[in-house]
Amino acid sequence: MTTLGEDFGLTEYSDEFIKKIVAYRMNIYKNRELREYYSYDEIAKKENCNAEDVRKILTATGIMWNH
Repeated sequence: MTTLGEDFGLTEYSDEFIKKIVAYRMNIYKNRELREYYSYDEIAKKENCNAEDVRKILTATGIMWNH
């Protein structure tokens, strides 16, 4: 069995971190006040990481949350 990181070419990130970032686009961590998704910069700030990392993960895993 492979990991998410292996499946999506994101081996520099843990599966838990990938799942957490993807969850922002799966309506789990939606900005309820504005009723919109958080931006890359907003997610990066909340997760204390780089916005480029967020973009890379969401781009690579787009098939998971683009249903």
